[in-house]
Amino acid sequence: MNHKHIIISLLTSITLTISSKKSFAQFFEDSQAPSSQKWLKIETANFQLIFPAEMKDKAPTLADQLSRSLRATSRNYKIKPRKIPFIIHNTNLQTNGFVQLSPRKSELYSTAGAEPDNQTWLPNLILHESRHVNQFDKLTEKLRAPFFEQLALAYYGLTVPSWYFEGDATLTETLYSEGGRGRLPAFEMPIKANFQTNRNYSFNKYLLGSYKDIVPSYYTIGYLMTSTLKSELPPNYEADLFSELNRKPLFPYNINRVLKKKIGGNSAYLYRKTIANLDTIWKTKTANYHYKKYTEIDKKNNRYYNSNLLPKYKNGTIYFIRENPQKTNAIYTFDTSTKAENMLVKTGIQLTAHFDVNSHYIMWDELHKDPRFNKRTYSIINIMNLQTGKIKQITKQSRYYSPVFSPLEEVIACVEVDLSNDSYLTLISLKNNTVVKRIKISDAEQLQHPAFNAQGDKVIAIRLSQTGTAICEIDLKSDKITNLTAWGSQQFERPQYLSSTKIMAKANFNGIDNIYTIDLLTGNKELLTKAQFGAFNPFYDKETKQLFFNDYQFDGYKIGQTSIDTSFAIAPETDYFSHYYATALTKDSVKNIASIPVDTSQYSQIVPYNGLGRTFNFHSLSLSSSNFESFDNFKPGVFWLSNNILNTTQIALGYEYDTDIRKGIYSAELTYNKYFPKFSLRYENRGQIAAASIPNKPDSSIRFDWREHYISSQIAIPISFYRRDYIYSTGFNLATAYLKRYDLSRTDVKNFNDETAFPLTYQLYLNRNARMARMDLYPRWGQNMSVTYRHTPFENHAKGDILSARTIFYLPGFRSNHGFQIRLSAQTGSGIYQYINDIPLVSGFSYYKYEKVKNTVLVNYRFPIAYPDLGLGSLAYIKRVKGGMFADYQNIHKHTDVSPKSFGAYVSLDFNAFRYPLPDFEFIIKGTYINDNTTTQRIVPTFSLSYSY
Repeated sequence: MNHKHIIISLLTSITLTISSKKSFAQFFEDSQAPSSQKWLKIETANFQLIFPAEMKDKAPTLADQLSRSLRATSRNYKIKPRKIPFIIHNTNLQTNGFVQLSPRKSELYSTAGAEPDNQTWLPNLILHESRHVNQFDKLTEKLRAPFFEQLALAYYGLTVPSWYFEGDATLTETLYSEGGRGRLPAFEMPIKANFQTNRNYSFNKYLLGSYKDIVPSYYTIGYLMTSTLKSELPPNYEADLFSELNRKPLFPYNINRVLKKKIGGNSAYLYRKTIANLDTIWKTKTANYHYKKYTEIDKKNNRYYNSNLLPKYKNGTIYFIRENPQKTNAIYTFDTSTKAENMLVKTGIQLTAHFDVNSHYIMWDELHKDPRFNKRTYSIINIMNLQTGKIKQITKQSRYYSPVFSPLEEVIACVEVDLSNDSYLTLISLKNNTVVKRIKISDAEQLQHPAFNAQGDKVIAIRLSQTGTAICEIDLKSDKITNLTAWGSQQFERPQYLSSTKIMAKANFNGIDNIYTIDLLTGNKELLTKAQFGAFNPFYDKETKQLFFNDYQFDGYKIGQTSIDTSFAIAPETDYFSHYYATALTKDSVKNIASIPVDTSQYSQIVPYNGLGRTFNFHSLSLSSSNFESFDNFKPGVFWLSNNILNTTQIALGYEYDTDIRKGIYSAELTYNKYFPKFSLRYENRGQIAAASIPNKPDSSIRFDWREHYISSQIAIPISFYRRDYIYSTGFNLATAYLKRYDLSRTDVKNFNDETAFPLTYQLYLNRNARMARMDLYPRWGQNMSVTYRHTPFENHAKGDILSARTIFYLPGFRSNHGFQIRLSAQTGSGIYQYINDIPLVSGFSYYKYEKVKNTVLVNYRFPIAYPDLGLGSLAYIKRVKGGMFADYQNIHKHTDVSPKSFGAYVSLDFNAFRYPLPDFEFIIKGTYINDNTTTQRIVPTFSLSYSY
């Protein structure tokens, strides 16, 4: 994570720091697809569809879906959306999509994963993101490229709260299709569990999150709140709401002003009203639902929420994946006789929690990424020998999900999704790790959660299409695919064979997720579990005739157990689900747009996407050339920004005024990121000032100024990848520059160097850090090394070089989520670099007599103090309080004692401001003691404020 600071002096002993931190979830998404990707496009009057060549056959259908979705989702806002580019990415396996401004575009990740749903992924994603397009256009219609898109983004972010922005889109995907998250009982289940167990959390907590408790995101609470609005207000209220927001664009908490006019209260009032409505519905609907309380297996008195997922029983041992905020995910074992629990293996990053186990091996899928191009990821398969503990990766650069063992052969089955977005059931031999067979599923369908029958010649799985879901059977001898259930709107999970005529799966037939059996001959269903909030992830052990499953509670997914012979009656008319969208559905004239026949006749013209239009895309005037990712030495100015929509070329043309020296700076910067190396080129024309001593008058000086041309360039080769529980990054950077000075204000300045030709900088770095759990402050283990060398090989007068090295090591602390950071840095320089510091300095460096720095050491210990989830009205919401202690050492090669040059302690608050989920702020109070006799001040307090996206 990069830290940037701008320091404003308040007093000689107090400083205020404002900084920004750039993290994985960036506000401005800037990663690239592989450079080898061939792009095509379909051009229409309303949108531009840009897609990889592998998606050519499906592109006309996608274009038709986009056209219908944009048209349908615009009606409530009473606008015709402006033309916008949609980019389809087929190389990233993470299910995601977004609409952004600056530049204006939408990106859709086409590959569906193993996350259970009630219809296929991509059509629902198109609906959701099309709604965002119309939201943006309704509010910011007049703020357009080439000058005002960044201003439009800022205005939208300040005006429309996240709960409305995402809630309205989630409601739209629910109303305009037969699927959508609002139709899933599991989507509202965490809120229901919280309130029905008297965890009456505040609106702030649902909106801004929590480290210690399970609170669903603002997508969920936003969907419920916008459902209330749509149910109670006139049809197409959305257009009037946004028009009212635009009438007073600078009004603080503008949404609350408008809501008070519409419903008589602010957003917190709407939240309380929504929860009251839901509470009434839940109590009415479930009044006759007599749930069974299951005894938790491996019960622990956990301080924070804890989930033991996917329980599987083998020979007296239960295997499961543990998820909690204190540790990263791992597979554990629980011995049912001794009650002993052990961690077996860390799983690494998984798109959806999954593993399978037999008598000899345990197997799981894991997310890997391309070393350079972040928009290309893979899902590989790892297998571990239970006797030896040896782990082997059996696939590379693959796109496999949910692998399961065959009961008879050394073969596994998994779901594969290729770059054309076609799904396959793929069989892989464990003898030589080669593909034995691929059985293709029908076009535009997905496959999920395969499982073998006892004979190993058939596989049961979930089949998804745009019209719904079904459980299907795949005959491995004939490759025939047969539906075992009719198409419907169920969210099936983890089907299994109980016999040749009976299957088991998680479903929501009666409006609560539970485990069901389905008789294949009669179609009769039986309820095997009757959980209070939901039962998931069933596993049947034939030897003991016991069903193991996850029983959801307010504090996580617990392991439950029941006899397979226990069943409950199901009344066909029973429905315990709230269907909170139902009233809103009656207020909208648009229904299931998937029922409209596909018409691809208008989208047959497919051409390559290339040319200068692909390179230049000026969109915004800005006060920052870096999207406000840095406030280092911020100077007032204006920049004209261009970012092409594939994130390969960025241009910034600008002017800044340096108020310290009262000189202007003209600049032009080009960054080109298409290929494996990243290239950057920057030109500046800038004014400078300096002072020189007068001969024979050492106490006197003369001031002079000049202008200069400065050209700098850099080539970067960044590499990063995942391996199980560790994240690796390495790379090499090469930089150089050329400086030419002119218009010197005085002619009597001696030894003025008017040219510096191509100093060179080389940097090599290597990092290995353990993945961090949600509550971690540092990686539990980490090794980071960087070596930098600078010199002037082409200079005759300004000679010099400097070699510096920095290392950072992370070690676990004394308790969970505590951690040590140990930083060792050293440098040696000569010539013009001999007084340059290229390594971090100790705290309070400017408060004692100058000493040439050769090396520094920092020992830092950080720890969490509390997780208060404390709201200060709408001003701030404090999630976490942290503390730390540090000791700084300087030039340890010269000193025989072990006393630090400075040391101290600090306390910080992690919080959100004004009910905005982003950015995340951190306020730090730090006290430093200067342990040097030459210091001008022993104790130095500092205050800092940082933010991250």
